[in-house]
Amino acid sequence: MTTTVFSVALSHLQEYQPDIAGYGISSWDTQLQHAEDDVLRQIREEWWERYRHTVRYKDITKITSIEMTNSKLTTTQWRRATCYKAFADYIFPQLTKWRDPDTGEGKDSFQVQIDYYRSRYAEEFQAILRDGVEYDEDGGGTVSATEKEAIHTLRLTR
Repeated sequence: MTTTVFSVALSHLQEYQPDIAGYGISSWDTQLQHAEDDVLRQIREEWWERYRHTVRYKDITKITSIEMTNSKLTTTQWRRATCYKAFADYIFPQLTKWRDPDTGEGKDSFQVQIDYYRSRYAEEFQAILRDGVEYDEDGGGTVSATEKEAIHTLRLTR
């Protein structure tokens, strides 16, 4: 099974962790769906609000009624971020023994990977925002150059 919007499946996880199916858990579908939901929520929080207010919908009368349509996002642009989010927040936390690094035992390999994938997710998400989120606003099936809007946080907007 794949996730509902970005179509992320076990095969995508295996691109980053080839042995992920060998830990005795028969399916990661629920964890992938939770990760995708988190990614979509962060897109709405960090990109959509800025996009609709400053780029597309400057008429204040339309602002409250416009919602982001998840299916208009380009699925391949968000698959890697969804995998990273799943590893960091849902998959490796289930596999770790939660050793305390302060007691001298140190972190186990899953705790180390949680930290790694959490930072990779943050980097990936910000890279997508800087490059430009692909959003097929007109529903034409392809994303034109005008439908790819980068969010620059260091730009002065007046």
